[in-house]
Amino acid sequence: MKGKLILAILLLTSTEAGIASDSKMPDGAVRLDQAALVRSGIRAAPLRSATHQQAIQAYGVVLSAQSLLDLRNRVIMARSRMETARAALEISRLEYQRIKSLHDDGRNVSDKALQAAEGAWRIDEANSDAARQALDTVVSDARLQWGNIIARGVLNDSRLFGRLADGREALIQVTLSSGMTIPEAPAIAEIQANGTERVKASLLSPSPKTDPKFQGMSFFYHAPSSGFLPGMTVTAYLPVGSSMKGVLVPAPAVVWQQGSAWVYVQHNPGRFVRRKLSTDMPMAEGWFSPTGFEPGEMVVVTGAQQLLSEEFHAQIQSDDEGDQD
Repeated sequence: MKGKLILAILLLTSTEAGIASDSKMPDGAVRLDQAALVRSGIRAAPLRSATHQQAIQAYGVVLSAQSLLDLRNRVIMARSRMETARAALEISRLEYQRIKSLHDDGRNVSDKALQAAEGAWRIDEANSDAARQALDTVVSDARLQWGNIIARGVLNDSRLFGRLADGREALIQVTLSSGMTIPEAPAIAEIQANGTERVKASLLSPSPKTDPKFQGMSFFYHAPSSGFLPGMTVTAYLPVGSSMKGVLVPAPAVVWQQGSAWVYVQHNPGRFVRRKLSTDMPMAEGWFSPTGFEPGEMVVVTGAQQLLSEEFHAQIQSDDEGDQD
């Protein structure tokens, strides 16, 4: 009784505000007369149709563009050495051909000069081959570390590489939990950092290596860089399966009781029935519900907490009356 009395005092304020209830109604239902409805400011709105695709949660980290810049510099240096070696080879080859022609034409140059020219040509040829192999090694390392698509973007100085390099785009490595697999990575994922709004990210390519912390399948995505800092840990949502039809239950319509989410549905003017909502499918504006609610149903979007208080206040009054009997 003492606990019920305390709870009744806490809930009394809603009754004083002019909300009336019918203690004889079943649990989860509240009835208000027109005057109380106007005074309370309770407002209902129709549920909107929505589609939703289930998503699996993955982990992500925002990568620094410095590694790509370092790779680009390695490519530039390797290409420069290769082009220099090729130019030297072409010069020494032409010089060897000139001296050989003079040597063959009546020995106008000595055998020693011919041998020296051939030696210089062979050395430049070896240097050119080594420079080409060095560039091939840089390219292979890039593909092993970043995959073909990103490596090709760095090698060709693509527009996407430019946006990543100057910070307009963020490069995000998304990794599934160990043992989790999907047939293929979705083209679009949603990325969330520090509880902020989700941002759409586009798939670049599978990652040829995993994040050592999570040990699962890994993918590279890119997204506008606003709000993403290198080294930041983010949450990724990867859509899987087919889309479902249902309704969007707006966040203001939801009240919480003993860890569960509830929504008050208006059955007719002044009569509201509390209905449980599954929160397994969050959306940007609330929660998606594939069952249990219909498009167009009127739900309370302003004053739902008042109705919850009045409902439990009425239950306390009913219990007290039963105890007195």
